[in-house]
Amino acid sequence: MDDKRPVYNGYEEKYLTGQQIFDLFSSSYECSGKHHQQISSHKINFDENYKKIKPTTTYRVFVNSIFCMILDAETDAKLYFFGYTNDKPAWGKD
Repeated sequence: MDDKRPVYNGYEEKYLTGQQIFDLFSSSYECSGKHHQQISSHKINFDENYKKIKPTTTYRVFVNSIFCMILDAETDAKLYFFGYTNDKPAWGKD
C-alpha cells in the first residue's frame, strides 16, 4: 500500500530533478515573515539556503502560485517549504 499523501489541496504535484527546480525558480524571489509579506531583495539562492537539493536527484514537489514544498521522492520527508513570487519587487536586485 502506498502511504504517501496523494495531494495537497490547491497544489500541483510534480516530480522534478534538482536542476529543474533551480530552473523553475531561477527568477523568483523568496517571501517570508508573517503571512509571507516580506519579499527578499535577492532572487532565491539555492546554493546557500537549500543545500539539500542536488541537481541530479529527483524530488516530489507540490507547488502553487505562491508556495512550494519539496519532499524527498523516496521517503516523502519534507525538505523545504517556502513562499515565493515571480514579480520582481521595486527593491529587487539581480
